Amino acid sequence: TAYAGAGDVFRFYEINPQVVDLAYKEFTLLTATQAKIDVVLGDGRLSLEREAPQKYDVIAMDAFSGDAIPMHLITREAFRIYLKHLKPDGVIAFQATNRFVDIAPVVERLASEHGMTAVMISDYPQRGTGPDYWLSGTDQILVTRNAEVLGHDRIRGASETIVARPNFPVWTDDYNNLLRVLKP
Repeated sequence: TAYAGAGDVFRFYEINPQVVDLAYKEFTLLTATQAKIDVVLGDGRLSLEREAPQKYDVIAMDAFSGDAIPMHLITREAFRIYLKHLKPDGVIAFQATNRFVDIAPVVERLASEHGMTAVMISDYPQRGTGPDYWLSGTDQILVTRNAEVLGHDRIRGASETIVARPNFPVWTDDYNNLLRVLKP
């Protein structure tokens, strides 16, 4: 929201009410913005499932950095819900930074199944001294059908197409295999 302007709309789906309270009490990003801010309390997938199509430009998901990833957010059924809410030329962004789990093959398979492209953007700054010591790397996966977005200089120059793993099955609400995506 720090980059938002008048007329922009941000809707946050947050499962933890303490995070919402903290965001409003300790930070100003939700209050000191020109954008319209809406916070929906509850599981993001379940909340989206109950809503009418929203026509989002971007759906950004930041749920995969912990030790226990919410696998129900990266299944065929979940992906269909996201597509219901996404504009045809929109982007789904997955925050994929995780020390233990590589969600890239799961997301690539879901994207491919829907005629979309998944690219990885990794940013690993050089470790420095002083304030630079605290910088850490990040991985983002962008999924879209929008060739213009993928062809933009800043995206094209920083991204790598995620290569499909042979015989990697699509995850569903009834099937997933965490062992296949554990990092060595």
